[in-house]
Parts: sequence; C-alpha cells; structure tokens
Amino acid sequence: MQGIQARFLPLPCYPEVKKSKENLPEYLAAFIWGCNSRIAVKWEEPPLWPVVLPSLLGFALACITQIVDGVPMLFDWELGTPFAGLVLASMLLYYAPKQIGGSMELIAGVNVGMLVAFLPQLIFFVWFVPVILFWLFQSAYVWKYNYPAFRIGTWLGLGAVSGLYIGGLFAHYFL
Repeated sequence: MQGIQARFLPLPCYPEVKKSKENLPEYLAAFIWGCNSRIAVKWEEPPLWPVVLPSLLGFALACITQIVDGVPMLFDWELGTPFAGLVLASMLLYYAPKQIGGSMELIAGVNVGMLVAFLPQLIFFVWFVPVILFWLFQSAYVWKYNYPAFRIGTWLGLGAVSGLYIGGLFAHYFL
C-alpha cells in the first residue's frame, strides 16, 4: 500500500493516507466521491486543452442566446440557460482519458467549481471579476503540481464559468 501513516491520530485508528494536498484517508475519499482510487494529475508541460476548451465552451454557450432566436431564458437571466448547458456538458467528462481522472470525481469537481463560480453572481454584481482572475492565476500553476481529479475538475469548472462570463459580456455589448 502506498502512503504514509497518519501518526497524529489516536493509536487505534492509523489509516493509510496517500500523499496529497487534501490528505484524506483513501477509504473516506472513495466514500465521498464514489470512486475507488485517488487519481492524481500532473503534467510535464503546460497543457492547452484544459485552459481553452472549457472557456471556449462557456463563451460559445453565452453567445448562443444572443445569436439564436427562441432560446428560452431560465430564471429570466441571460446566463441561466448557458449555465444549464454547461452542467449538462460536464457529464461528457465521464469519457475523459483516465490519465486526467475521467471519473465521477472529476465531474463532481467541475460541478462544484461551476456552482461556486456562478451562484454568488446572483448576489454580488462584480463576482465575475474575482472568478476570472482566480481562474487565470490557477491556469498559470495548476499543471505544475500533483492534484487529485476533483481539484482539476474545479479548475475546469472555473474555466467554463469564466468563459461564460466573458461570453456574456461580449454577447451583450457586441452582438
């Protein structure tokens, strides 16, 4: 078994723990996210697709509401329908390559990232600014470290919603 002994716990419970940022026992992580292993992802060089694809998808979905007539507006908000489309599109990550953790853990991370980036916009008008800046910051260094699939998923979700915000601004002012 891989990992280190968690010596800070009381004597009867020394679970085997993998070395990761979250430092969760493997059985607990498997129970929470519904997967049997903690897949960690690290790239040798900066990848382009995790930065470009989610943001382009969000951008395109935000622009579709202005280009195509008859697209229903969920919640009477221009970004409601594109956000629902992003949530549905996140299920396609189940077919992602196993090296990046094509699993339910990755999908859960994407959905959590999208919700954290999207829901506060309903209350805080300028929430899109910190979301976009944080996503740009994350894109500069996430590829360098060894993160679990859930963490990579939150990065992808932030990218999708950042593209949604940028596309919404573009569609509102230019289309």
